[in-house]
Amino acid sequence: MIVEIWILCSIVTAVVAALRGGHSLRWLLIGCVLGPIGIIVALLMPSLKSRDRGVAESREDDAEEVAGSLLENETRTVSAKHDDE
Repeated sequence: MIVEIWILCSIVTAVVAALRGGHSLRWLLIGCVLGPIGIIVALLMPSLKSRDRGVAESREDDAEEVAGSLLENETRTVSAKHDDE
């Protein structure tokens, strides 16, 4: 019974954090460690979603910049097949 409640708390923590703009996997792990306290912490954290259009666009640009740099460093897979075949 305790394990089910703890799992439910971790899922609720992840959902609440995702709705507030947080990283859901990170908050799932926090909820798994903290249990019911994780829900309270997720509710009390400041929302990362902004209603101010300028702030939202700035955060989106920052996220695109980080994602772009990660994609540039992506390793390529080498195939053993020849293009002739």
